[in-house]
Amino acid sequence: MEIFSYTFVQYAFLGGISMSLLSGMIGPFVVQSRQSIASDMFAHVALAGIGMALVLSVSPWWGALPTLLITSTLLWWLLLDEKYTPDSLAMFFLSGGLALALAFVHIAKDQTFSFEGYLFGSILTITSTELIVMIAMTLISCAVIIKLWYPLLGSVQNPTHLIPYSKTPQFIKLIFFWLLSIVIWIGIKTIGGLLIGALLVIPTLTVTPFVNSFRMLTIGATITSICAMLLGLLISLMVDLPPSSIIIFTLIGLFALSKILEKKLT
Repeated sequence: MEIFSYTFVQYAFLGGISMSLLSGMIGPFVVQSRQSIASDMFAHVALAGIGMALVLSVSPWWGALPTLLITSTLLWWLLLDEKYTPDSLAMFFLSGGLALALAFVHIAKDQTFSFEGYLFGSILTITSTELIVMIAMTLISCAVIIKLWYPLLGSVQNPTHLIPYSKTPQFIKLIFFWLLSIVIWIGIKTIGGLLIGALLVIPTLTVTPFVNSFRMLTIGATITSICAMLLGLLISLMVDLPPSSIIIFTLIGLFALSKILEKKLT
C-alpha cells in the first residue's frame, strides 16, 4: 500500500508498537495493584507539566516528563504514611493537575495551543526525535521490568506486607510509579491522556480468563495490546477516523470476542 511509504505513517506504527509493548508489560501490574485510576491521575498531572512548559516556552511534551516523575515520587512518599488511601490521593492530584493546567494555559494565553492533541493523542505527528526517545525509553523500561520482575510483582500485592524478594520493597514501589509515569508520558503523545488507561487495563482483562500465571498474563496482554494498536492504526488510515478512538474500539472488540470465546469454552 502506497500509504506505508509515508514517513509519518511509519513513525506512527513504530511509536504505536513501542507504546503498546510498554503498556502491555506494565498493565497487569497496574491492574494487580488496583491502581487503574492512577493512569488518569498521571494524565491530568502531565497536562499541568505541559501548561508549565508553555509558560517557560519549552516543548510541551518534554515539560510533562519531569512533572510526572516529581508527582509520582510525591505520591509514593505520601503513601508511605498510610494515612491516605491511594484513590483519595489520586483524586487530589487529578483535580490539582487539571486546575494547574488551566491556570498555566491562561497565563500563556498569547500562545496558540490546544490540549486536544494530548487528551486524545496525535500519533500521526510523531517526529523522528520523539520516536527515538520513545523506543529508547520503552527498551529501558522493559529491561527494568524484566530485571525486577519478582520485586515488582511483590510490590503490587495487597496487603503491602506481602512484598517478597526484596530488602527495599518501598523503593521498588517507587520504581513502579516511575515506570507508570513513563508509560503515561509516551501515551499522551500517542493515544492520549484520556485513553491511555484503556490501553493499560483492557488487554489485561481480555487475557485474564485464558491464563493461569502472571507471566502468561503479561505476555498475553502485551500481544493483545500490540495487535489492537496495529489493527486500529490500519483501520483508521483506511476509513479516515481518529486513530486513538479506533484503537480503543478495537480493544473493546477483542474483549467482547474473548467473553464470547470464554462462554463457549465453559
